[in-house]
Amino acid sequence: MIRCISVLFFQLLAIQAYAQSSTYINHTELGPLIGKMNDTDTRVNFSFQSFNGIRIHPHHAVGFLVGIDSYPGFVLMPISIGWRGVWDKGNRTSPYAGMDIGYGSALLEKRQKENFMESWYEGGLLLSPAVGIQRKSRKRIHSYTWSIGLKHQKASFYEGIRIPGLSSGTDHPKLPPGFHSVREEAYILNSLFVKWGMAF
Repeated sequence: MIRCISVLFFQLLAIQAYAQSSTYINHTELGPLIGKMNDTDTRVNFSFQSFNGIRIHPHHAVGFLVGIDSYPGFVLMPISIGWRGVWDKGNRTSPYAGMDIGYGSALLEKRQKENFMESWYEGGLLLSPAVGIQRKSRKRIHSYTWSIGLKHQKASFYEGIRIPGLSSGTDHPKLPPGFHSVREEAYILNSLFVKWGMAF
């Protein structure tokens, strides 16, 4: 996961060259995801994300978001479209809000294989509203942000038994080709987050 964060970080440095104009915006954030994995266990995980977009109005920007969210036992990569709105009245400190809608991908997770057993994770829908404050730097080149919000994320864990031999699958429409049976654990991950960020 550290390697993935490093790659994203250096990519963002290149993107920020475009964010110096009044049209483009880059908003990079990190912080904890706090929630429950089941009814009893509280989890505190890590979230890192970067929003890259264009201002369609002095107070509104739309764009896309990528990042990394860790959960107990697996990592998802959020890919979403987003909106950022700032109530800027000319002061250094302004309230802002955001909304992201998209998909949490399990692209970074490897499929595990052992004999005829195979297991893997799949992501799902994500929805994430947030509110916070934005404070401009003294030279007003960039801003610091502090936000609080919610993240609703769906994900699944699958464990299947493959059919021995060269068979391509079964006639069951809900089974992947080549599997005799598949067990699914579906997760609905609701998290509270507190994030610190920088916007250019």
